Amino acid sequence: MKFLLGLGIAIVAIVIVAVLVLGYLGFVPGVSNLFGSNKPKDLGVTYTQADYNSAHARNGTTHSVLPAGTAPANSIKFSGSHLVNTTYTQAEINAEINDRDWEYYPLKDCQLRINADNTVEFSGIVITSRLKDYAAGLKESDDTMNSITNYIKYIPGNPAFYAKGTLEVANNQIINTNITQFKIGNLNLTGQIDDKLPDIINGAETQMQYYPGFTIKTLKFTNGKVQFVGTLPDSARVVGK
Repeated sequence: MKFLLGLGIAIVAIVIVAVLVLGYLGFVPGVSNLFGSNKPKDLGVTYTQADYNSAHARNGTTHSVLPAGTAPANSIKFSGSHLVNTTYTQAEINAEINDRDWEYYPLKDCQLRINADNTVEFSGIVITSRLKDYAAGLKESDDTMNSITNYIKYIPGNPAFYAKGTLEVANNQIINTNITQFKIGNLNLTGQIDDKLPDIINGAETQMQYYPGFTIKTLKFTNGKVQFVGTLPDSARVVGK
């Protein structure tokens, strides 16, 4: 389940990286007021340890730790594969999102809410110091790595983000997807993201292919829950925080 949820989070991370790489924000030193707030939007979502235990018991993936000091490019590894066909509650999803052990995972304080109309809201904080190593672990290209390095040096602190829209995946293809709001701090970037949505989707689909043993036949957000049919890795190893 961690890696199912990793897909949704990865899409948001790709959106953020894409904005940085494309240079839409035009950051220069001294313009930190562009962001406004560094606190994520409270979506009113709660969860318990029992929610995490319930979701983890159904995902069927065992987790272990790689040695400290392992290079970022080798800091996350998967093996094996097994079928999963289940439905997760909103509380289970949020418990999984906020229990990420990977040292270079670039998001924190996240909330995901599934609305009655099946739109999804997602908020959190980007830890900019981890973006480069996150991209290395996911085997991003040298050009992407260099672009990230060039742009993140101008970002003041760890900005909050907020996204709203629809998302569905069928046979490893992202379909019926629309981003109706996207903000970093108080800066509204919805128009820029909408203009580049096909490129962002292509990037997310490419990133999905990195996860060995991970495939999606069906992923839907509906009736306050997530329906998932596909495969997840038998085991995952990461450099812990």
